[in-house]
Amino acid sequence: MRINRLSLLNSLFSVLNDNSPEDSNAVLARYFLQNYRDLASLNIFDVAADCYMSRSSVRRFCKALGYENFVDLKNEFTEYDDKMTQAMAHFHRSDYRAQLTSEINEMIEELDRRMNNEQTLRIAERIHDSRFVVFLTSDTTTSVIKMFQQAMVLQGKIIYLVSDSYTEHSMLSQLDERDYLITVSVTGVFAKAIAPYVRDMKATKHLVTANRDIKLHDGYDKVYHLSATDKSEEGSLVYGKYGINYMFDVILATYVNRYAE
Repeated sequence: MRINRLSLLNSLFSVLNDNSPEDSNAVLARYFLQNYRDLASLNIFDVAADCYMSRSSVRRFCKALGYENFVDLKNEFTEYDDKMTQAMAHFHRSDYRAQLTSEINEMIEELDRRMNNEQTLRIAERIHDSRFVVFLTSDTTTSVIKMFQQAMVLQGKIIYLVSDSYTEHSMLSQLDERDYLITVSVTGVFAKAIAPYVRDMKATKHLVTANRDIKLHDGYDKVYHLSATDKSEEGSLVYGKYGINYMFDVILATYVNRYAE
């Protein structure tokens, strides 16, 4: 799986948001989103006919999103559908508000212990002392890191961000011992997908995850576990949405208090 093929829905919504409704790419993006639940039963003839365009136009659209063909795009939808089914089960609870509040409180207490002042200071120092600081993230955590990236500009530090919505990764080939690479992958799926990219990099490499699979340690100098127990499935939504925000807000505050002029 390529690094830029982990977020098909994000790509489709980007096409939809960035083009006029009449644009052929927007028409296809809207069609795939509207027929999401039936995509497995569609074929390229159906798509071309329903969208009033040629099959070659459909193929070009798929290639523009990073897929070899329409079948590859369909397979990506199927994989994402499995994840969304799990996510919807998280929300489909009669006492959702009470459980969410309890889960967030427990998570914050644990993160406060695990990401103590010593740990966050080490990360802040590494960020400060590195030539290039690069974050590798899945699209689900990109928004959190973007906020961190923007805040760090005010501290005079440029943070580079490479997520699965990017197609240009030349920055990664430039990293050496002077640099710092942080992979953020709460479930561990993204970390496994990019393992071949990370393994031979010369930079200091850290991983932030809620997955306790020991195989994820391969290629990293240090792994920061968000929880003492595996949260890659049950609990991953809470840790991904709220835990990452908490962690990097604390790191930002540590950096500001140590290095702000």
